[in-house]
Amino acid sequence: MTGYDLINSYSKQFFDHGLDTFDKVFDSWSKVSGFPFWNVVKYDKGKYGLEIGLAGYKKSDVLVEVNDGILSVSGKVDDSAVDYVQKNLATREFYKQFQLPNNAVVNEAKMEDGLLKVKFGYKEDDNKQTVEVK
Repeated sequence: MTGYDLINSYSKQFFDHGLDTFDKVFDSWSKVSGFPFWNVVKYDKGKYGLEIGLAGYKKSDVLVEVNDGILSVSGKVDDSAVDYVQKNLATREFYKQFQLPNNAVVNEAKMEDGLLKVKFGYKEDDNKQTVEVK
């Protein structure tokens, strides 16, 4: 292997790791199962999002926090004042955690069409972050 090949090999490893560090983390997310159900969306190289199905939840029912590289999403609906004849929508209390890559930050969290949409980017050096659900 020539010096040029070695430099190209190291450059490729650095850039592949740096630009798509999310890819490896999503493997660990497969263990986060159960209600509510969720999707991972890839918008562009290195730009991802998490969509969590939350029909029946309002943005005030949901809390999104990032602390020490862990994304925590919790929710609770108080529908005790509603007299349901039949209830099939699951609006139970939940708490989920997702490990983020070291350099990840949550840029946005918003409720839209029954989905909580969380978009990821890259951070400076903060360890704790509270994200307002729009």
